[in-house]
Amino acid sequence: MRTTLPAALCAAAATLLLGSGLAAAQPAPDVVGLSEQQAIALLNAEGIPYRITNRAGNLSGDCRVTEQRDRGYRTEVDYVYDHDDDEFDRVERQVWLGVGLVVVCR
Repeated sequence: MRTTLPAALCAAAATLLLGSGLAAAQPAPDVVGLSEQQAIALLNAEGIPYRITNRAGNLSGDCRVTEQRDRGYRTEVDYVYDHDDDEFDRVERQVWLGVGLVVVCR
């Protein structure tokens, strides 16, 4: 008990200072607890890209989303020709990768 409380306080302080890693880069509906089909239908209806990052259990069973994480951004680089300067300008664009889902089937 004596080591559990300080450890819990340290973990809580670290979460407050460093963040939990669960903050979304883009707003996305929370699909944790929904069936896999319900979650996919909701994300498709909202136009949110997703990927199932981990799946465990019997695939023929009842599959539920147990975790949802933001996948962050990817930088796409393009070059556009500038006729005034007679050279190519580099254009960077951030593309959101959507959410990653963990699915457990029972």
